[in-house]
Amino acid sequence: MNWLQGLFSFKGRLNRQGFWIGVALNFAFLLVVANFLQNSTALTALSVMPLLISAYSLSAVVVKRLHDRNRSAKALGMVLVPILCYLTSLASQGTMAWLLGILMPTFIGTVLFLEWGVFAGNTEPNQYGERGLSFQFKSKKMS
Repeated sequence: MNWLQGLFSFKGRLNRQGFWIGVALNFAFLLVVANFLQNSTALTALSVMPLLISAYSLSAVVVKRLHDRNRSAKALGMVLVPILCYLTSLASQGTMAWLLGILMPTFIGTVLFLEWGVFAGNTEPNQYGERGLSFQFKSKKMS
């Protein structure tokens, strides 16, 4: 799978190596943007655009990884659960605030980390493709 299709298409399957390459490319992109573009405290469309591009790309990478694990893209909605837990913790106090604000997001994040980046994908073909692929940065020449 070429890098453009791997980062921006929601079709196909990515193996673990492809998933980690996609995550690394996105974080390298954000690192370059954060360090080399002019720091601006104003929230403008130009300052939000790299975050939106990276969020779209990470979503595509995760969806393809879910496809390799034979799961639907709907499972990406699990990302909202730790966010909702944290937002609920802001209105809580004491132990409940700690449970909702720290423990639950950490636990769910760990489970998602294991699901997406550690567990092996299915080797059999499924409705999303023949097998999980990784990124190709060079085109193969036919001889």
